[in-house]
Amino acid sequence: MPFDSQGNFSRIYSWEQDRMNDIDIVSDRHDEEDDNFAAGLNNCMLRDGRCTMSGNLNMGNFQIKNVANGNSNSDAVNRSQLNSVDGNALHKSGTETASGAKTFSTSVTTPTMTATTLTATTATISGTLNIPGGRIWIA
Repeated sequence: MPFDSQGNFSRIYSWEQDRMNDIDIVSDRHDEEDDNFAAGLNNCMLRDGRCTMSGNLNMGNFQIKNVANGNSNSDAVNRSQLNSVDGNALHKSGTETASGAKTFSTSVTTPTMTATTLTATTATISGTLNIPGGRIWIA
């Protein structure tokens, strides 16, 4: 395998060392080294995105930069998309039951993404509940 557990590529032969050891250039050693190069290149990610990932991408606690806006349900979103979420994106109307006694009959508007917590065992609300700059977390 051309890569070690840390992702470092390693060659099979050192042509300089072979020269110093008086080892002739032979095709089977070249073929083995070329196969090692090919295996290494086959494990690389192509920048044009033509190949899909074959495993999880571990970012090592580094950021992903310059992500385009997501368009479909399976796309990633970038921070500017999250920051621009308006009340309509989080608008709830009608009746929703979270779990057992938590029933909401309301319109919920959250124009920004800052957190506000509403805690209740049972809450029945008729009309409009407006939480400016907040979220409702239902546990």
